[in-house]
Amino acid sequence: MLAGGGIGSKPSLAPTASNANPPGPLYKGERFYSVTHAIPGRSKDSFVKLSEFLEQQAKAKKQDGKPAAPSARTAVSHAPEPSKKTLKVLRARETPNPNALQYVLNAQALSYGNKSYASKADCAGDEMGTALFDLNGVISVYVMDNFVTVTKAEETGWSPLRELAWKCIDKHVKIYSSDGKQDLGELAGADYRALSSEEKLKAVEAVLNRSIRSSLARDGGGVELKGIEGDDVLIHYQGACGSCPSSTTGTLKHIEKLLQQQLHPDLKVRSV
Repeated sequence: MLAGGGIGSKPSLAPTASNANPPGPLYKGERFYSVTHAIPGRSKDSFVKLSEFLEQQAKAKKQDGKPAAPSARTAVSHAPEPSKKTLKVLRARETPNPNALQYVLNAQALSYGNKSYASKADCAGDEMGTALFDLNGVISVYVMDNFVTVTKAEETGWSPLRELAWKCIDKHVKIYSSDGKQDLGELAGADYRALSSEEKLKAVEAVLNRSIRSSLARDGGGVELKGIEGDDVLIHYQGACGSCPSSTTGTLKHIEKLLQQQLHPDLKVRSV
């Protein structure tokens, strides 16, 4: 029974002997209580469920301008805050070029193609590129897929440049818009000699995309096709490949071999 039946006093609930296990399937497993002060819509000394009694209390508190406490049967849930996707550097990875570091990001910055800057003037409003070239010793910035490669001058040490470049990329990196991806499949297996100048360029690009660029990207580098002069294919190395010693020997010969196998055996490759 509630002690002190006056209105305004705090009730204390106690089960009665007669209502400890009320009959009927509707009341199976419920606890009922006798209350001695009035609840709106019910007569004095009527039996009510505990959950209903608590609900009535909550309504009364709301009317008094006080926030109601959640009932035992009310699940309180809060919608999660929408997360803001932010590109960040996960790690700095060494490359075969001792003067280049590949900064691996937590997501893709460029879905297709690449961004290659050889000077601050090349950056064309790219805040990250501009900021990196403001660091002493940076001579090249290369963006592709989910990484940024920073190349330094040989006379410059990585301390403190390594950490400064990391912070700079973290602050300024963004998701870049990509140029439309070319469909080069129609040139697969075509007679190279019979192709037009434009088609030859597309055929070489197809081989570079299919067999070369993904391998170079793993080491933080890339290659750009600059043109074709007769049987000479002119390429320009990017990122970590730019000043890597192997780029003018082993890598160059590997590219040449693939072009000869897939397009024409007379092709030669020159780095410019």
